[in-house]
Amino acid sequence: MVPGIQIGQILGLTRYLAFDRRGFDKLSAPTARESRPLRKAPVIRLAWRTLSGRRASWAASFVALVLALVMTTACAVLLESSTRADSPAERYAAADVVVGGQPFVPRAEELRTTLDRLPSVERAVPELSFPTTAVDASGRTVEAPWDGPSLGHSWESAVLGPFALRAGRAPGGDREVVLDSALAGRLGARVGGTVRLTGPDGLRPYQVSGIADPPRKPARQYAVFHTPREAERLAASAQPVRALGVLAKGGADPLALRRQVETAVDGLYGDDSGTVVVASGAGRADAEFWDVPSPASVLSSLVGTFGALSLFVAGFVVSGTLTLAVAGRLTEIGLLRAVAATKGQIRRMIAVEILLVTAAAALLGVPGGVGVAALLHRVLVNGEVLPPSFPLSVGPLAPWATVVLASVVAQLAAFAAARRASRVRPVEVLRESAAPAPRLGWRRVLLGVCVLAGAGGCLGAVAAGRLDGGGGTAESMVLVLMVGVALLAPLICRVAGAVLLIPVRPLLPRDGALAVRNLLRQHVRLAATVTPLVLSVSLTGTLLCVPLVTSQGAQQAEHERLVADHVVSAAGPGIAPGFAERAARLPGVAAASGQLSVGGELSRADAGGGDAASVIGGSLVAMREEAVPRLLDLGVHDGSLDRLGGTSVALGDSAAASLGVTVGDRVRVDWDDGGRDTYRVAAVYARDRGFADALLPRSSAARHAASPLDDTVLVRTAPGADRSAVERELQALAADFPGARVGDGDTGSASGSGANLFVLLLLIMINLFTAVSVVNTLSMATAGRRREFALLRLAGAQSAQVLRMLAWEAVLTCAVALLLAALVCGSVLVPLSIALTGSAVPALAGGPLTALAAGAPVITVATVTLAGLLALRSSAATPGGLARAVS
Repeated sequence: MVPGIQIGQILGLTRYLAFDRRGFDKLSAPTARESRPLRKAPVIRLAWRTLSGRRASWAASFVALVLALVMTTACAVLLESSTRADSPAERYAAADVVVGGQPFVPRAEELRTTLDRLPSVERAVPELSFPTTAVDASGRTVEAPWDGPSLGHSWESAVLGPFALRAGRAPGGDREVVLDSALAGRLGARVGGTVRLTGPDGLRPYQVSGIADPPRKPARQYAVFHTPREAERLAASAQPVRALGVLAKGGADPLALRRQVETAVDGLYGDDSGTVVVASGAGRADAEFWDVPSPASVLSSLVGTFGALSLFVAGFVVSGTLTLAVAGRLTEIGLLRAVAATKGQIRRMIAVEILLVTAAAALLGVPGGVGVAALLHRVLVNGEVLPPSFPLSVGPLAPWATVVLASVVAQLAAFAAARRASRVRPVEVLRESAAPAPRLGWRRVLLGVCVLAGAGGCLGAVAAGRLDGGGGTAESMVLVLMVGVALLAPLICRVAGAVLLIPVRPLLPRDGALAVRNLLRQHVRLAATVTPLVLSVSLTGTLLCVPLVTSQGAQQAEHERLVADHVVSAAGPGIAPGFAERAARLPGVAAASGQLSVGGELSRADAGGGDAASVIGGSLVAMREEAVPRLLDLGVHDGSLDRLGGTSVALGDSAAASLGVTVGDRVRVDWDDGGRDTYRVAAVYARDRGFADALLPRSSAARHAASPLDDTVLVRTAPGADRSAVERELQALAADFPGARVGDGDTGSASGSGANLFVLLLLIMINLFTAVSVVNTLSMATAGRRREFALLRLAGAQSAQVLRMLAWEAVLTCAVALLLAALVCGSVLVPLSIALTGSAVPALAGGPLTALAAGAPVITVATVTLAGLLALRSSAATPGGLARAVS
């Protein structure tokens, strides 16, 4: 019995249930003396007793919260592991202070002289590095560990490790090298042996003069040391120094040394001191690997996306489950209101119940999340996304933060569900419980319409080309659309039912027609099932199809732009510039040029130093200017590519519009290495999407490149020449350039295997979570229909007919959900496809989407059939069966 209820109230409740007018009046206006005991009843005790008597109704919410805690705890543990993981310096471990350039240190000799004069400095050592590639005895390229760099250096900078010789001696000639032990082990190289390394002209043999290691062996890179003269030749740059390592005198204060170095840097560079960074301690690793993401940063970026999506999905599912659980208790809540329970008591009771359920779910969800995190960590290590040495750190912060976050989400969902339930009047108890009629508030409708309108405006801008659809915009729009769909779910399901189900009702058998009628009357139940299915299918479809549409757009743009017959792509860090030079001299080749990425900023030549609006950080590509017209069709509409020369540049439409320049105007390029050049605009082209904002002459831009390696090489066959013969010549030439892959002009692009693996894991977990949640929701909704099933059995319906009706309901629910999901996906993919390909028909991942669409009806039909069988165990035809069914 609920504590504090008076005998008069119980008698009044009995008369009320018997439709006695006096009892009705008594319950409608209880006296203050009668209502006082219940108003004073402890909410926690009331919630506990209600929860104990309603274990079945809260089981679904418990399962949903456990699954949500598992997903969020796994993300939180991985995220905490990424913050706790350290990435120590390797090549700069012995340097007390590092002055690093990104990518180069300008005026490095002047800076070195200045630093050597400081009283606390023993000496400043320049660090010169450049990408290199080694080939083993079988001809296969040896890749650096975990997507790190494989770099060549001058032996002069080995002291910064400090690299100490384990065997052999320092390189004494330009054809000798020292290897670190890890690379030597991969190559099977010994002192006195020969290794093949790439240079500007391709593979070149070097004799191994020694093998060296620092105290901490390099775990994120391979190191090769040349003589200073050979290192400068291989770097092929006007500013080859990447950093200066400062070694302190004995007894020098590290903080005072850093302040002295910072003062010297500011004095030498003045306003340009931002081009270099001064680092000490843990910051030395950031200066060393400034262009290489650490495993911790890779994991944090992936887990951040995974965690946001998991929290979003968990919030949707938990909210829907709690709403359905509270809606199924309207009779009980109405009776409590009838015996003088206040609205505040009802809301607090539900809040306490959900808090208790959340606490119980945390006992299973948090350990389960830690186990899932360990499983994901092992999968990522096996997939070479993380190194084996990367630790999984399980601290107290992640579990507690997850529990608090889950409690907040559950309480917000409980508040929304309890707000309507607490307004139930005693006179409406039976009507509300028998046929809930959800009435969406005008605020919720207005908010949902505004959300959908905002998403539609953004997608329209994407289709019109005014907004970039990449960079996660499409995926974000799916989440925004799902928020709007959830806000308007009952209304959308009512409209969808009227539009989709009513026309097919005459075509269905009697069981199907009854199922249609049930779905049209129960919008809350339909919305609770449809929403997670729409979320799962639309999110999966978008994550799978957006890369396909983007790749299709890139290939189409490349196809329109390319005139070259052959595209040589890089499977490693790049292609040595000697490949394009030698390819241009092959018989049957009309033109060949590499595409070299260069870092810098574009601005108007007449812009002032403070005119930030006239500066853009564009993508710059350098090519042999005489070969460009024969290799590319850039859609030039102003000027000519034939005018491209050592002092002229071609700009894309977007860059020219941003700078406000046209043909004949002058632009300035501030290179990343600190240099500056001025060019005259020779042409403006339209096909700049996916290519470059500016096309520069290689003769002047190559010396400013961070890496001398080309991204791709374009080759054009001469008129009348045999294209197949040229391809065979290029294949033979590629043998001297590891990583060069000869194609037919279709470059394409593929994302990294690590990202693909994590997206796959994300989709699997989201769909498993959604599937379990749909099963959970359907089981709860079907079990709550025992009264309906009992009345159908009394009216003469057989159990098989009831089960067929439930199966039709499941199939029709899935049909509505899949059509709504297709509408959501189409709203995102069609504008993106129009913007990128010009076609309104996007590329689709047919196989996974077909499997998902086929699996949804199977799961829902099996769930409602089993739940229906259990609900039909209370036979309405036996004495007391109806009473048991409706109790």
